[in-house]
Amino acid sequence: MDCLVGSCLGALRHLVSVGLKERSKALIGHEVEANLGHSPVPPCLGQLRVLLVSRVSELRAAQEARSLVQVRYLDGHDALFPDVARAWAEQVRSTQIIANMAARLVEIEGVPAAAPPDSDALSRRTAELVADLVEPAKAEALDKIGEGRQAFDIAAAWVRAKLGTHPSS
Repeated sequence: MDCLVGSCLGALRHLVSVGLKERSKALIGHEVEANLGHSPVPPCLGQLRVLLVSRVSELRAAQEARSLVQVRYLDGHDALFPDVARAWAEQVRSTQIIANMAARLVEIEGVPAAAPPDSDALSRRTAELVADLVEPAKAEALDKIGEGRQAFDIAAAWVRAKLGTHPSS
């Protein structure tokens, strides 16, 4: 774990270094690499890009899932308190900025392009997150009104879907 943290910190240092070099080139119009030095591309720089893009996709899927649940079950009312909604929006915005910076810096360093994302992945993940929001709530509500067997069936089906297992015949 410490090795991974150290590698990622090294990659972040490298990202800052590359960013400073490129910004300096843009500001003064000539190479400054000799003054700042050049370190080899860290091996996890491409992985960092993949992780950040994955994080942005996960945030988008969570936002879409919450929007669908708000429309379907909350009559369009926001599920988040205003302060939390603002914090969420800021998290999405800052994560997107960091992911864009990492993608650009990786491109500058000549790291091979990442595989294109699966076009259906976002909708699949959104559906999973909707189920994660709705199914436990359904099961809990049914249990509270004395429908324990139906609550159990819903909860068991949800857990099986999460684990990728099917009921035995």
